[in-house]
Amino acid sequence: MIFLQIGPGWAQSDADRIRQMEQDLAKIRQDLEALKKEPARLPFRLGASVTFRYDRTEVEDQTDLLLEDNEIEGFRTRVRLLADYNLQGAVGGGVRISTGENPNPTSPFIRLGEAFVSRSFNLDQAYLIARPLRFFGDPSETLKGWDDLSLTFGKMPLPFWRGDRGTWRSELVWDDDVNPEGIVFKLPIPLGLPLLQIENTFGYFILNEVTNERFSGLTGDTYLIANQLKVRVDPITVAFAIYDYNRLNAGLRAPSFNPGLGGFVSQGTSAFLLRPGLQRTNNRVDRGTVFPPGTPALAAEGFLEENFTFINVTAQGYVAIPPAWLGGVGLATLEPEVFVVGDYVNNTSVDEDDKGYSISVGLRGGGKGKVAPFNLWYTYRNVDADATLATFADSDLGAGTAYRGYEVGVNYRLQSNLLLQLSFFDFAGFPRKDNNVTRFFVDLVWSF
Repeated sequence: MIFLQIGPGWAQSDADRIRQMEQDLAKIRQDLEALKKEPARLPFRLGASVTFRYDRTEVEDQTDLLLEDNEIEGFRTRVRLLADYNLQGAVGGGVRISTGENPNPTSPFIRLGEAFVSRSFNLDQAYLIARPLRFFGDPSETLKGWDDLSLTFGKMPLPFWRGDRGTWRSELVWDDDVNPEGIVFKLPIPLGLPLLQIENTFGYFILNEVTNERFSGLTGDTYLIANQLKVRVDPITVAFAIYDYNRLNAGLRAPSFNPGLGGFVSQGTSAFLLRPGLQRTNNRVDRGTVFPPGTPALAAEGFLEENFTFINVTAQGYVAIPPAWLGGVGLATLEPEVFVVGDYVNNTSVDEDDKGYSISVGLRGGGKGKVAPFNLWYTYRNVDADATLATFADSDLGAGTAYRGYEVGVNYRLQSNLLLQLSFFDFAGFPRKDNNVTRFFVDLVWSF
């Protein structure tokens, strides 16, 4: 006996088939419209950032003479233009130009109000990133994780981890605006454990080259060799770094005068990293000579030691506030998170004024519902004069080294590309942690 079963497709009428085709066509049209609305995912990016700042700084008048120049206020701006390509690919890189940072690499803001004259841009970043294990396509399963191994060349963004919760970063050792020049080798160490991440960053950076010429003082390249090992076991991250600065006194030349051999006095020069324009709050030694009466002093300053070796430990932890603690459903959409970051640095090359520490507590959240992303933080620091190299340290709180004080900041993203930030600084600064300074910033940051 033979049974015949007629499927539903055979039972469909022409009208049913036409109706089904129309539905399929409508779905295809919806998918095409959705694709049009999605942003194009191109391998390159063009962008810009414009920051308008109101800056009020007040320095204590220690002589109590009621001088009028101990208070400075005005408007500043920082403008940056960038272009980068394929940063996560086998070969990529970027270029950025910025206002300021010359001669001080930690200060990109320029003053408004100079007779409407035009302002210049400087090369801020120009770097190449190569990931050798991705040169031949997707890596094999045995190389998964290792393919993030990378080499970065040129003038690059800061490669060292300094905290990563919200917009806050530690600036005890490195100011946010510093972009070092050299080569960096970054090695991830995958262990196959989802909760454990290990990464090592090694770098060689050129600080200054002094031509080796006769009678030119101390010569040779000033350079930095650095290594940072970062271990993350969520929600805890710890990073241990060694920064080894060499030939810090390059460029130093003492003035000279030889009685009886002529009246020629050669002009002395300070070490390159202690010249005007840079942050010069490290301890210094005057290498000048004693001149005859009536001869102007031609001072030449150098660091206490030719080489500085710093040990830096940074630790971070964070925890989300449970929704049950927030009560209403509306507050739960904030998804607030509390984070704590400790930072410690020690200069092993000197015997005193060699330590610095920082502790920061912050709150971040928003981004869902009606509340946009926000960040709130408090930082306290106590930094000795030679705890770190002042040239590249925080330019806002302390302006280098030899200070103790605090910072309070809050920002709120008014629009996806518009950020409002308020910052207040109060510290006793250089030279003996007794020069009281207060600063207040209002920043409006527009990026596109």
